[in-house]
Amino acid sequence: MDYDNDFSDEYADTSFGKLHFRHHAGKTTQIIFLHGLGANTMVWKRLVHYFPDDMDIYLVDLLGHGQSDAPADVKYTVSNQYQALLEFTSLQNNGSAFFFGHSYGGWVAAFYAAQPTGCKGIILEDAAGLKEMFDKIKETGEEGIMRYKENMIRNAMMISGNREYVIRSVVDSDILEDQLDDALLSEIKVPSMVIWGSDDKMVDVSYGEKLAEKVRGSEMHVINGAGHDAHFTNAEEVAKLIIDFVGRNQQG
Repeated sequence: MDYDNDFSDEYADTSFGKLHFRHHAGKTTQIIFLHGLGANTMVWKRLVHYFPDDMDIYLVDLLGHGQSDAPADVKYTVSNQYQALLEFTSLQNNGSAFFFGHSYGGWVAAFYAAQPTGCKGIILEDAAGLKEMFDKIKETGEEGIMRYKENMIRNAMMISGNREYVIRSVVDSDILEDQLDDALLSEIKVPSMVIWGSDDKMVDVSYGEKLAEKVRGSEMHVINGAGHDAHFTNAEEVAKLIIDFVGRNQQG
């Protein structure tokens, strides 16, 4: 499947504004893809090349990102991203879809799966949001927290088209809200897979191991030599893992 030619640009109305998504209509497995902080649907360009045409694929621009609306009066928390996605899935009638989330998108996907709203399963790639990670940052004190925030904002703003007020709102809420703690992760009852790059310098693979331990029944796959973006650098390997996982869990 080809990102440029096999997907249509569509929009869904939510109470927070319009969500933009690209859709490849298929008759089998539905998967909703959620990108990382500051990114957009284009990050999946290499990955979708390895998917069969019968898969039903949604590439979503999270609220405030890409071509989705970015209202200035919205707080860009994970819980608000979840609410916008819930309204989106209701409109698309795909409440039984799988979710694939990368980095910040993995955090949103895990939060979504922990709610009593229904999804088929989740795949978390180098996911952010684990409480232990933020506890470690807090140990560095106010100066360390500010350094973390400014690094995250600077990296996200290197991507063309991002709005600083959105990125700052996301990063400011990171330390305070919606973290993936034991109580929340224990609520995930759907099939789960964790994918991590062995050489991830942004979110260490040790956090992936912790995440896989905390989500009951989760399987973990480490991509040797990959960094934070295995879906891009090791697209074929990640696609094979996805196709195998959804195939094994389609009837679950």
